[in-house]
Amino acid sequence: MNEKLTPSIGVIGSGRVANAIGLLLHAKSLTIAFVHSRNTESGNKLASKLNCPFIESIKDTNADIIIICINDDEVQSTIEQFSKDQKVLYTAGSVDIKMLQHEKCGVFYPLQTFTNHTQEVDNQFPILIEANDKELFLDMIHLCEKSGLRYEKCNSEKRKEYHLVAVMLNNFVNHLVYLSQQEAKERGLNWSILQPLLEKTCDSILQFQAKDNQTGPARRGDQSILEKHESMLDEKNKKIYHLLSKSIISTYKNEL
Repeated sequence: MNEKLTPSIGVIGSGRVANAIGLLLHAKSLTIAFVHSRNTESGNKLASKLNCPFIESIKDTNADIIIICINDDEVQSTIEQFSKDQKVLYTAGSVDIKMLQHEKCGVFYPLQTFTNHTQEVDNQFPILIEANDKELFLDMIHLCEKSGLRYEKCNSEKRKEYHLVAVMLNNFVNHLVYLSQQEAKERGLNWSILQPLLEKTCDSILQFQAKDNQTGPARRGDQSILEKHESMLDEKNKKIYHLLSKSIISTYKNEL
């Protein structure tokens, strides 16, 4: 695609994903035509960052491609507000493109987590892409190449599976760290003493197979330690500890 044909981009939404995608494309010198969001305060802030206008009414939006970065439940009703010839992308991981009655629709799903603490957005994450229009699909490839993003063609069913595993990998792991932080805080423990362990764990996971990294009382089948730990926890965390220990024991039962 010729450089002068690089499409202008409209952004719907002003949350974490909208900020991440918008700032990345803007940093790569793509034209952001507008930002629209139901939250006018955060919408105006994002528009200011992207050096583009904030448009209050979705009926007044116009761009070569519009990227919808909103909750999964709102994707369909939002896309229905655009004309059939408008090229529209959405970033939701679990919305099946076949459920959307729009002739030029595509999925631009970033397989990454974006937090409120993110100061800079790099392009070291993959985008899963799908489209029901050939021209739009080529536009998406161009956007990825222009932005330095790794991309992979992925249909809706496979994307749902990626989303499932991503939730387990990111959200569940993060929640376990949160629970650990809460336990440390309640017991008056120094988190900085535990942090090198977390760093080593993450480093080992990135270098080796997680199954080969497993250590601890459940891995050894040390029932007395497991019972002692459970007795130290409240009912909620005791259930979590027991369930995870049971899964570990089951995984290595033939090696004990």
